[in-house]
Amino acid sequence: MTDSKLLDAQYGVEKGMTSLAAALAGGNLIYESAGMMAALLGVSFEGFVIDNDMHAATYRILRGIEVTDAALDVGAMADTILGEGHFLGSAETIAAMERDYVYPTLADRDAPEAWETTGAQEIWDRARARVDEILATHHPEYLTPDQDAEIKRRFGVVA
Repeated sequence: MTDSKLLDAQYGVEKGMTSLAAALAGGNLIYESAGMMAALLGVSFEGFVIDNDMHAATYRILRGIEVTDAALDVGAMADTILGEGHFLGSAETIAAMERDYVYPTLADRDAPEAWETTGAQEIWDRARARVDEILATHHPEYLTPDQDAEIKRRFGVVA
């Protein structure tokens, strides 16, 4: 939760801390506060998509760290030490990154120069673009055409 009235640093800190606190206290379905702000007096579509990334990271933290022979992979460590001296290109590293790292959809991971070259967008700008995309393309149909027609007929809905 947050008392912030804007998508600002206060929003991020309070949301991140309370999401993680709920998770570490045993919560395993943490979503109700997504998008909410100003002590639940306001909501932000941009906040929804930003919080989606935050909750993905929270759920990843809840998974914990696997300590297994496969995860530790002593053989891969030996190959790194005795081989090229780095692990960045190994198949084991790629598999671990795909398994263990949460790739956020909105956070910027570019170098400062690349970020400036591509428009120096803040997360709010990227969130606004994602909201616009969702609203323009996501049109779920929860009712069949017959159900929709029956509701309109029964309640006198003129569409």
